[in-house]
Order: sequence, then C-alpha cells, then structure tokens
Amino acid sequence: MPEIPPVYVVKNKKSVWPKVLAGVLFLSLAGALLVSLIANAVLIGQRGGEAVRSGQDRFSEIVVEGEGPEKIVLIPIRGLITFSEGQSFWERESMGKQAVERLRAAGEDPAVKGVVLLIDSPGGGITASDIIYHRVKELAESGKVVVAAFEDLAASGGYYVACPADWIVAHPTTITGSIGVIIQTLNLEGLMGKIGIRDVTIKRGEEKDILSPFRDLTAAEREMLEGVIDEMYRRFLAVVSDGRHLEGDRLEAVAGGAIFTGTQALANDLVDEIGYRETAIARARELAGLEEATVIEYRRVYSFFDLFRGRLDRALPPAAGFDLQSLLKPSTPRLLYLWTL
Repeated sequence: MPEIPPVYVVKNKKSVWPKVLAGVLFLSLAGALLVSLIANAVLIGQRGGEAVRSGQDRFSEIVVEGEGPEKIVLIPIRGLITFSEGQSFWERESMGKQAVERLRAAGEDPAVKGVVLLIDSPGGGITASDIIYHRVKELAESGKVVVAAFEDLAASGGYYVACPADWIVAHPTTITGSIGVIIQTLNLEGLMGKIGIRDVTIKRGEEKDILSPFRDLTAAEREMLEGVIDEMYRRFLAVVSDGRHLEGDRLEAVAGGAIFTGTQALANDLVDEIGYRETAIARARELAGLEEATVIEYRRVYSFFDLFRGRLDRALPPAAGFDLQSLLKPSTPRLLYLWTL
C-alpha cells in the first residue's frame, strides 16, 4: 500500500497592522493631549493662572514688563488682513479674528487702560480692514488709550486700521501710506488662443462674468468698476481725514497710493513720532496717565480638540510647477486696501 504523504494545513495569520495602527493613533492622541496640557500650563503659569475670555476664546495674560494693577495690552496686527481661514495646519484662525478677539478682550477688561497695536501689514480686504478699524475706533471711544506702533510695513489697510489711534509711532525704516484701492485680474485671452483653448461661458446677465480672465473689459464694465473703486477710495480718504485731521491739499499730498518712510510720514502728518516699541509703550502709559503699568500680551489657550480642527490638506504643500487647472479654476476678484504688485 503506497504511503500517503502528510497533509499540512496552513492557518491564515491575522494581520498585526490594525493593532499597530491603533497603537500609533492612541500614542499620538495621548502625546498631543500631553503637549496641549503642558503648553497651556506653561502659558498660564507665566501669569499665575490668570486668564480672560472673549467670545469662545480663552486667553492667558503673559507679562512682558512692568507691574501694577493697571494694564497695557500689546496686540499684533501682522500679515495680510483677512478673515479667511489660515492656509497651514497650525494656523486655524484668521488674522482678522485673532485681532478682533484680542481687541474685544481688552475692551471688556476694566483694568486695561491702554492698547498698543503692533502693525506689520501690507493691508488686505477692504471689509476685513474696515471691521478691525471699527473695533479700534470703538476701543478708543470707550476711553482706553490706543497707540499704533508701525514696524516694517503699515501700508494701505495696515494704515487704515491705525487711523483711530490716539498716537502713531513709526520706526525710522517703516514703509507706510499706499492710501488707495486696487482690484486685479489677468487677461489670458491671447494665451488661450495660442495653445488652442477656448472659453465656453453660458451666462444670464451681460456683466455676469465681469473681470473674466478670458476676455477684455467692455467700456461699460470699466466705468462700473471705476465707480465702485472711487466710492471705496473716498471712504479711505474720509477715514484718514477723520483720524489724522487732514483735509484739502494736505490730504491730497498723501493720497493716491504713494508710499512713505517713517520720517517722510512724520513730515506729512501721517504719524506722530519716530521711535520703537518701547517708545509706543511709554507713550501709551503717558497718555493714560499711569506712572506704572503691567504690559501684557494675550496668548490663546488651546484645548485638546483645537489641535485637530485644521484640515489635513492644509499640511500638504502645493505641487511645484505650472498648474493649468489652477488658472481655469473659478475665482472671485476682490477689492483690496492692499499694497501689492
């Protein structure tokens, strides 16, 4: 009888990867929670646990210098003025929201006697600039001293938001001014013809695709846009006139989009003093009638869940090279108080 070979039964082994991934996820969440707790403990510990709330945000007060019950708050207004969401994974709040929430927190605290705006901005959206301007004016009219400290750049909307301040200090190397309005688009009609691409637009309304990059403006459309630009420009001039008490030839001399150094701005009454951050702080203390004050900054207190509010796609850099699809992607032209190329 022939020998029957043995039969081996191979059992399917369960993959260990689900457990590995689950473990990595658990450790990542635990690590993020630990980092969040440590970071917030360090921030709050610098002020002995004192924190303030503005809207849905909580801020820790970080002492910069000085002492005493009265406070002077440093509020940065840096970068493009916008209420659009941040473009990076960690930058979830817009610059506009950060500025407005800190201004509100300063306004709600009776111990805050002065605010120093640290401005380094080329400007941005006209509505975003106007919202921050309104909050700054509201703060100044409430009786709190507002001093604007211009750093590297305070142009267009960056200057607009400073106009309600009681005093403006510019660095000797500051670039400021650029009082004007701009709206831009591209005309790709000739390029598309050369590479064999035609625009197909179906619309109801003659001006529905105004500022389309695929055709020229009509005379009527140009007149329409100029009317809108003129109105926003007149508003900018009114803000400068009201805040800086400039009229007639003096206002005309600084308008029209011209830029100025700090010393040129001083000669044209766009700023009140040449100096540095410490100059602005000293001026705020003086205008508030304080012999001493605690100078503070607001730092956002993040919760564990705040770490995951950003979208993952923001953490991924855009692909390098020419992207035709991005040119064809619909976009909305925007009126800007912005110094730009």
